[in-house]
Amino acid sequence: MRFNDVLIAFHNQPCFDYSSVALLFPQGDASLRTSLHRFKKSGKLLELRRGLYAFPEPWRKVTLHAPLVANELYKPSYISERWALSWYGIIPEKVELITSLTTRPTRSFENGFGRFIYRTIKPFVFNGWLTEIVAGAAIRIATREKALADFLYLEAGEWTESRMESMRFDPEGIDASALDLHLRATGEQRLVRASEAWKRYASAESAGSISI
Repeated sequence: MRFNDVLIAFHNQPCFDYSSVALLFPQGDASLRTSLHRFKKSGKLLELRRGLYAFPEPWRKVTLHAPLVANELYKPSYISERWALSWYGIIPEKVELITSLTTRPTRSFENGFGRFIYRTIKPFVFNGWLTEIVAGAAIRIATREKALADFLYLEAGEWTESRMESMRFDPEGIDASALDLHLRATGEQRLVRASEAWKRYASAESAGSISI
C-alpha cells in the first residue's frame, strides 16, 4: 500500500479508521499496520486515537479542527457542557477542553488537537443536539437549553440562584420552557428545583439585579 493510494482514497474525509483502510486494501493486517506506522512516523499521517487517522497539512484538503475531532473520536456523542456554554456565550470564560456526552463508557483522549472528555449519560436523556456550522464544518452540539441542562445535571449538588450567579450565566436566549422540559426529563427533584431557581435567576438578571 502506497501513501498516494491512501491519499486518493480518503482525501475528501476529515479522518478515517483502520477498518476502512482494511476494506479498501485487503493485504493483510500485519502489512497494513506496518504501512500505517511508517506513514505516521514520516509525518504523513496523524493518529487521533488508536486506529483513527487524519492527514496533516499540506496533505489535508478538508476542514479538521478540535470540535470536529471531538465528534469523530468517540461515537455516538455530541458536544455539550462548558465548551458549548462558552461557544453560545452563556458563560464568559473561553473553554479549551471539549466535553461531549455519550451513552458509552466514560473516556478521555488527548492528541494534537487538544484534550477531549466523554461523559456517560442515560439513553433517555441522550438527545437535544443539533448540527451547527463551526469554522466551516458541521458539528453535533447540544442546543443552548440542552447544554445548560446537561451541565446542571452532571454537576453534583443543589443549583440555587446564588450558585447560578457565581457561574455568571447569561440567560439571554435561553428558552426557560425548553430548559424545564430537559431538566424534568431526568426525573431528579433537585433539577426540578433547579428549573424554578433558573426562572427566578433569569428574571432577576433581566431586571438588572439578583437577590442572594
